Amino acid sequence: MAKKKLTQREKTARAAFKKQMQEKGVLPPDKPKLNREKFIKETVREWNERSGDCMIWDICLTQAASWMMGHRERNRLGLSLEAVGAAKVLKTAIRIEKFNRELREKGQKEYKLDDQYDYIKDILEA
Repeated sequence: MAKKKLTQREKTARAAFKKQMQEKGVLPPDKPKLNREKFIKETVREWNERSGDCMIWDICLTQAASWMMGHRERNRLGLSLEAVGAAKVLKTAIRIEKFNRELREKGQKEYKLDDQYDYIKDILEA
């Protein structure tokens, strides 16, 4: 059975009720929206400035991906878009390793980025 869409009046009433509950402290305040562009730029800068043993970063990256894939939301499936994104990163890494292994088996040492992209693009576009 499909859910009936709320009328504008019902949406307004719910928003007012939510605001009241937040003011009373029953509900937490809304989280500020993430500035995605700023977040990505900052993360890329931090990642590029990292130091230390590369094996430690492999471990940290694997742990981070595990945390992200375990992230849950209150939706029908309980899975967040962040968890899907983390899974895509791991799936892409697996596919890149497979691409590199196949090149080695063929005796190739060089490739075009377009070739690698064609090999992984189905994951990126899913």
